[in-house]
Amino acid sequence: MKTYLQHTKKFWNIRVGSDEFAVHYGKLGTIGKVQIKYFESEDICRKEADKRIRQKLRKGYVETDTDWDDLIYVDDPEVGPNRLTTHPRFNAHFQDDYYLDCTDEYSPFGSDEGADVLVMFEDAIRKDRNIDFLVGAYDIVSGWMERDVSSPDDWATYEYDFDCDVAVMSSAFTSIKLTGHLDAALQEQGVDALDRLIQQVKSEDRPRFESMSLQLNSFPTSI
Repeated sequence: MKTYLQHTKKFWNIRVGSDEFAVHYGKLGTIGKVQIKYFESEDICRKEADKRIRQKLRKGYVETDTDWDDLIYVDDPEVGPNRLTTHPRFNAHFQDDYYLDCTDEYSPFGSDEGADVLVMFEDAIRKDRNIDFLVGAYDIVSGWMERDVSSPDDWATYEYDFDCDVAVMSSAFTSIKLTGHLDAALQEQGVDALDRLIQQVKSEDRPRFESMSLQLNSFPTSI
């Protein structure tokens, strides 16, 4: 269940899962804030969601049609990646649980580097919704290396080349998670980064990265 409400200069929406819901609110024209609440059962969760909707309606909020694909999907900072705070296109395409597992070192956002990339872009997109995620990825790597980089060749012999490739890979997934869009150039760079990572991980971990590479490569790019 999803409900989007507006009141003068403010918006409020709720996305309900099974035993949890995400409330997204703020001033119109801003990204706003997100908070996830957990409950003991689906029934209790739904009743609390209905209660909150009624409260907002009594305060003068009006239910409004919205294009849910047009929203920016940021996380509750206390929870991290969650299906309810992830763009619908990401959820539809990347269905394996590990994609949003922040405890899995080899998930897009599970490593320290991947988690940092996601947080950095969440902060950046609040200031500019039209950020270039590929440029941002290279800016992040440049900051880590303390010098400008313009291609993967610049970190091929770097001590932390694995982390740099993780940053590029995670940036591609972050673009989809937040906006539902993926630029063709970033897709190519993300897939190339994954293919390099495949060569560095243990043989038993390679199927995961191969699957991520195939899935990322098959995501429809933005025109």
